[in-house]
Amino acid sequence: MAPTFAFSADRRSIVSRAVAPVLAVAGLMVLSAGEALANHVSCGDTITADTTLDSDLVNCPNNGIVIGADGITLDLNGRLIDGDGTEFAGCSQNEFCDGGVVNDGHDGVTVRQGSVRDFGTGVFVGRARHNRVLRISSSRNLFFGFLVSDAARSLVRGSSGNDNLAPDGDGMGLFGSHHVRILHNSFRHNPLGLNVEDSTDNLIKGTVISRNGLGILMQANRNAVRGNRCARQDACIIVAPGGRNLITRNRVSRGMGGVLIEKGRGNVVARNVIVRVRRNGVVLFGGRNSIVRRNRVRRSGDDGLVVKKEADHSLLRRNRARRAGDDGFDVEARSTKLTRNRALRNADLGIEAVRGVIDGGGNIARNNGDRRQCTHIAC
Repeated sequence: MAPTFAFSADRRSIVSRAVAPVLAVAGLMVLSAGEALANHVSCGDTITADTTLDSDLVNCPNNGIVIGADGITLDLNGRLIDGDGTEFAGCSQNEFCDGGVVNDGHDGVTVRQGSVRDFGTGVFVGRARHNRVLRISSSRNLFFGFLVSDAARSLVRGSSGNDNLAPDGDGMGLFGSHHVRILHNSFRHNPLGLNVEDSTDNLIKGTVISRNGLGILMQANRNAVRGNRCARQDACIIVAPGGRNLITRNRVSRGMGGVLIEKGRGNVVARNVIVRVRRNGVVLFGGRNSIVRRNRVRRSGDDGLVVKKEADHSLLRRNRARRAGDDGFDVEARSTKLTRNRALRNADLGIEAVRGVIDGGGNIARNNGDRRQCTHIAC
């Protein structure tokens, strides 16, 4: 049995360090020395009407543009909002500081088409509903490319949160938010691609998540991660902890690992394709009543699919493991049920199961390196 991959960094401490300076008083009104209603604005201005930028904003020492009213549109018009690349040191307790675009508490706002860089947080949406962030590139920020906190019924689409800075620069943070759709974006070259915490009923779909330290860290319940592409990072998705999340139809290639469930009840990992990861394709480290079905794992460096003994009452159904560097399936928990899985041409056993595992029938193991093909289960 090969050792399994575990993501060991303490992301909670990183999140806490990242959020604290940027959310000194999340929930309070943002104030600004100046207001601008016309198309020409300066660093730190508050806008209260539809605004289209007519020039770049460069080397803003604190905030770029602050949203000051409901129902307005900020059109960056292909322009750049640029910070000075250093954390603002003079933030008082009644301000949100060092944000490229800051919306604290205004509903129905659209921010679209342009670039933000070199702030603490590129785009912040807090305590608001029905916001839209469309075609925004947010990069080289200290803490977050995008930060959505205590928000609902909002959309981030066609945007990129790439190249945010180590050690704390996440592509996107989603905290305490609900019914947010994150569609067709890209998160590349960040310490963490997406950080989801205490948020429910959100959708991450059609997004490219590549070359981050970690792809998605899910510490939340009832979210869907569907139809994304993950490549070349420590792991695509870690659920730690979270329950009733749906992880389906994603494609994972290369990198260290695929999908890891550490804690939580009723998570579903289904119809994912995981190819050439260096360790394990799917790992259930713990949790209860996980369902792993119809996944295809090919050429993993160690085992294809793993169930550790701390994972209770999991179901593995109609998965395929092919050409793994060790076992196709490695099942250490006796309460696991295996039904109609296939293990073909793996280097060691097709299915290595402990005594007492529940045989749901229809499992097949052929042409694996160990002539027994399976242990403690019919195949």
